Amino acid sequence: MTRFSPRLAALAVLLVVAGSAGAAPRTIGLDEIRPGMTGYGLTVFAGSTVDTFAVKVIGVQPNVRVQGSLILIEVAGHGLELSSIAQGMSGSPIFLDDRLAGALAFGWGGSLKPIAGVTPIGEMLAVPAGVAAAGEGVAGRGGLDGLVPPADPQLAEALGLPAAPVGAAAQAALPGGWPDAAAMAAALLPGAVGEAGPASWICRPAAAGAPSGAVAAPQALVPGGACAVPLVLGDALLGAVGTVTWVEDGDVWIFGHPFMQRGPVDLPLAAAEVLTVLPSRDMSFKMGAIGPVVGAVHRDQRAGLRGRLGATAPLVPVDVTVDAGAGTKGYAFQVADDPQLLPALVFWSVYNALLAGGDDASLQTVRLQADTRWDAPGALGRDGLMITAAGAGPGAAAGLGAQLMAPLRILMNNPYQAARLKGVTVSVTTAPRLSDARITGITGPARLPAAGGPVTWDVEIEPRRGVRERVPVTLDVPAGLEDQPYRVVAASASELFALEGQRAAGLFDPDGLEQTLRLLDSPRDPGTLTVMVFAPGRGVVVGGQELASLPGSIARTVRRGVDADNRTLADAVARKDTATGWLLEGHALQDLRAGRELTPQTVEKRP
Repeated sequence: MTRFSPRLAALAVLLVVAGSAGAAPRTIGLDEIRPGMTGYGLTVFAGSTVDTFAVKVIGVQPNVRVQGSLILIEVAGHGLELSSIAQGMSGSPIFLDDRLAGALAFGWGGSLKPIAGVTPIGEMLAVPAGVAAAGEGVAGRGGLDGLVPPADPQLAEALGLPAAPVGAAAQAALPGGWPDAAAMAAALLPGAVGEAGPASWICRPAAAGAPSGAVAAPQALVPGGACAVPLVLGDALLGAVGTVTWVEDGDVWIFGHPFMQRGPVDLPLAAAEVLTVLPSRDMSFKMGAIGPVVGAVHRDQRAGLRGRLGATAPLVPVDVTVDAGAGTKGYAFQVADDPQLLPALVFWSVYNALLAGGDDASLQTVRLQADTRWDAPGALGRDGLMITAAGAGPGAAAGLGAQLMAPLRILMNNPYQAARLKGVTVSVTTAPRLSDARITGITGPARLPAAGGPVTWDVEIEPRRGVRERVPVTLDVPAGLEDQPYRVVAASASELFALEGQRAAGLFDPDGLEQTLRLLDSPRDPGTLTVMVFAPGRGVVVGGQELASLPGSIARTVRRGVDADNRTLADAVARKDTATGWLLEGHALQDLRAGRELTPQTVEKRP
C-alpha cells in the first residue's frame, strides 16, 4: 500500500474541507478507475478530527445490483490492517487521483484483509433532495394488528364461539422492549445489519438527572467528519453513527448505504464524536457519542442518505416518572417523529427509564399509565388517549410493550385522518409482590327480571396469597328481555376484550377515526373485573358499532344487508367494570333465563 507523509495527508484534508463549502466535488467516473490505483480516504478515528487512511483499488464490480456497481478497495493505516473495516466508517469519502470516487459503505464480517466496498459517488449524488411531503413515504399500514391478544379458547368454547376471530385480520403481538442497541437495531431495522457493515449503533442507558447527552462536536459537518442519525435524545441516547461523504451548499450526503431505505423521511441529523475503534474478529466498530443536532435527513435510499444543515426534524417529547419503591424519579426524552419507529422508541425510553432504578426480573407487579396528546381532529385532538397496562412477574415490564405500542401505531397509521403524536407523559410504578388473583366462581339469581333493573352477582376471587373473597357486582339489566337462555360471565377486562374478536368481529373493522378511538378507549386492563350478560347472537356491527336489541323485523332486514362477518355470534346485554387491586386471570360463568323469578316451594318435613 502507498504510504502517505503526515504533511501531505493533512494538506489533503484541508483541501477537501475547504472545497466542500459550496463547490461541487471533482469526481472520477467508474470508467476511469483501474486496479492498482492508489488514493486516500477520510474518516474520524478518535475525537472529531478528520484523518486519512490509504486506499488501493482492487477493481470494480459492475451492476452487482440493479443500476448499481461497487468499487472494491483495500485500506491501510490507523490499525485498519488489524481491525479491518469498522462499523461507523460508512460514508467515508474515497479519493482517487485527487477526485471523489465514492463512499466506503460495506465490509464483510470475519474478513482476514481490510477490504471494503465503495458506493460510487455518482449514485450518491443522484439521491434526490427535498423534505417529504405530508403522507409521502412515511405513513405505515393501517389495521389493528397487535391490539387484541389471543382469547381463552375455553371461554370461547363455553359461549359457543369459534376459537379464532371471524372475518378480522390475524392479530400479531408486537415485540416488547429492547434493552440494548444491537437488539434495538435488529428489531427496528431488520436486514440492515449484516455483511454490509453499517453505521455503528450508539446506545447510552438512562440515568436519573443526567444531562442532555450532547458532546463537544463541530456544528458544521465536513467530509470525513463523524455524524449521527439520532432516534432518541435526552436522558438516554440511541442512534446510528457514521461518516459524512460530502457537503455542498448546506446539502449533506452520508453513510453510502441505506439506513432503512424508506425513501422520503424526516429524521434528525447530528454531529458525533468518536472515542475509539474497537477491533473485533467478527465486525469492528467505532465507539462514539451523539453530538448536537445540526440539521435533518430527508432521503433514505440505497446509495445513502441525503439531508440538509439548518432546520431540524421534529421530535416528540416523552416524559417518564418511575416509582420503584425508593421514591419517584423523572426522566425526559425526545424521540424521532416517525410513524413506524415512534411507538417502539417511546417504549424503549420507558423501559430504559424503569431499568435505571429498578429491574425486570423480580417477583413484582408493574403498572403503567400513559397520557398521550395528539394533533388530530375531534375527540382525539381534544382529549387525547389514556393508555393503561399492567403485568406481574419476571419480564412483566417488557411485556407491557405491545399494550403501549399497539394503540400508538394504530392511531398514527390510521387510514382515515391524519393524527400526529405531540407528546407522551408516562407513569410507571412497581410493587415488590405479585398482586395476581384467580376468578373461581360467580353466584346470583337464576333468572333476569322481565321488567329490568339492578341485579347483583357475587364473584369469588382467590388471591395468590390470601383468603378467598366475594366481590359484589351490580348490573343494570334492560327491560323487555325475551324468555331465552342467557349467560353471565365474570373475567378480566383484558380477557373479555380479547373475546370480542370472536363474538363480534366487525367491531375491529371501524370505518373512521372516531370509531377507532372508541375501540382503543375500551377497558382492557387485567386489573379490571368485568361482569357481562350475553344473549344468543342476533345483532349486527355497522361501521364498528354494535347494533343490538333491534325489533325483529328491523333486525332481519339489517342482517340481510350486511356480510356474515359483521353479524354477532353473541350479544352483549349488560356490563359492569370494577377496578380491583389484583391482576386477574381465569373466568366464571352462570346460565340463566329471563322472566319471573320462580317462587321456591316449601319442602314438607316428614318424620
